[in-house]
Amino acid sequence: MTAPMLEPRGHDYATPALVVQQFPGSLSSLFPAPRGLIDRDWPPTQLGYLGEYLQKLGCRTVVRETHYIDRDWIDDLSLFYSRSLRSYSNACQRLHFFRTAFDDAQWAAWMMDAQADVGRVEATLQAGYLGFSVIRPLSATPLGRTVVSPFGAAADSGATRTFGAVRTYTAHLAGFTLQVDGLAFQQQDQGVSACATTALWSALHRVAHDEAMSVPTPAAITEAASRYFLQEGRTLPADGLSMIQMCEAARAFGLAPLVIQGRGPDLDRAYLQAYTDSGFPPILAIAPLSGAGPGHALTCVGLKRGALPPRTDDAIGFRDEASNLLGVYVHDDRLGPYAIGTLASETTPKGLRSRLSLAWPDEEAPVNDSVVLMMMIPVPLKLRLTLERLRQLAMAVAQATSVAMPRASGRVVFSVRYERGTRYQRRAYGFGLSADGIGTITTRTLLSRFVGLVELRIDETPLFDVLVDATESHANPATIAVVRRGTLSADEEIFVEAIAARVNAKYAR
Repeated sequence: MTAPMLEPRGHDYATPALVVQQFPGSLSSLFPAPRGLIDRDWPPTQLGYLGEYLQKLGCRTVVRETHYIDRDWIDDLSLFYSRSLRSYSNACQRLHFFRTAFDDAQWAAWMMDAQADVGRVEATLQAGYLGFSVIRPLSATPLGRTVVSPFGAAADSGATRTFGAVRTYTAHLAGFTLQVDGLAFQQQDQGVSACATTALWSALHRVAHDEAMSVPTPAAITEAASRYFLQEGRTLPADGLSMIQMCEAARAFGLAPLVIQGRGPDLDRAYLQAYTDSGFPPILAIAPLSGAGPGHALTCVGLKRGALPPRTDDAIGFRDEASNLLGVYVHDDRLGPYAIGTLASETTPKGLRSRLSLAWPDEEAPVNDSVVLMMMIPVPLKLRLTLERLRQLAMAVAQATSVAMPRASGRVVFSVRYERGTRYQRRAYGFGLSADGIGTITTRTLLSRFVGLVELRIDETPLFDVLVDATESHANPATIAVVRRGTLSADEEIFVEAIAARVNAKYAR
């Protein structure tokens, strides 16, 4: 009797497919409920949130790649899931979201048209592209790397939105190259990553990318965080990271972690505004307002701004741009991407703190209230200039300007942030400088890789900028240049030039 042959394995490749379908009213309807007993509600909140968010963006069509290899999932699989009894696939699926309505027939027509003019078809797809979501083969926590567009600039009640922490992602679909501006979000799986890992992963998607580093995977972050410091228990499955472990992970990837204790709404707003506008996403460590329950970590991606409040002290002749901050847009792995968090004051036993009230997409009713305990910002190693020093300089110059310029009295507004020196030089071509001025700032002034930027304006009219060497320590003078931005009278020109001389900086007029 001939023995049966073993089933042949390991020589076949998967046959991928593209599925075009109308965006359903509920995104969770695309996901089958897990079989067996699960210890959480189904569908998960993140699916409901993402579906509602996409509806707000006007999503009408979903294109599904049935076989997609994702770097983050491969690393997670290698570190943790490959050692489970269950056989987890190494392949994911990927959903692409479009605000354009089309079906299989239209898709097939576009593929034929692309043979004559691929650029035109690509532009048509790009015009309606909203982003993508990697679907992991984890039945209870399927949402992997998800990048979707943020809301537009106009918010409710005259407020505006800015998203300084997003970047451009490129996706390839059937040979077409598509791009979306956003910041990566994912659902915590509680195997390789919990909330702190996911929050740091999102932040590093901007900072590491800008520093031309490979963006670490959640698995790499968890390993780096627990390599030398493990408070208690085991590394995997992941229960979460402490602030010390988050800092260790940031250092392991060649970045400097800045840890800032919560100091109340005014100073918290200043830090959130400056670092988010600079492209360094702050990670917020929060605790339930009720005091019951574990802490949590969020990644700040954008800001909601309102009108500047009036001055409350006649002796102070300026206003702080950060004071118009109404709230922040955060990635919350318990909820979803770009969740609105409204900021307010909260008196606690430890003093005045910032209360953060999170809500669903563009809705007012909060789903939970928390207190901001601290924030951690991973920044490049060469960014040494502290925000405190930059703000002290800004306030001194703003006050002097309000006193010296009659038309600026009580109307000066300052803002501070960090910017790449090369980017500032490029922007300077739009300032209307003289030939000598543009030559001074672009060819005759040595700028650090990052500059500390103080911008002063009268109401909404730019006045002048002060550039500070961001690589310098506190002990040494570091002002590089003063750059005229607006039209100045002869007396005002003399004053600004005197400011430049006082801080030993070049003056570009």
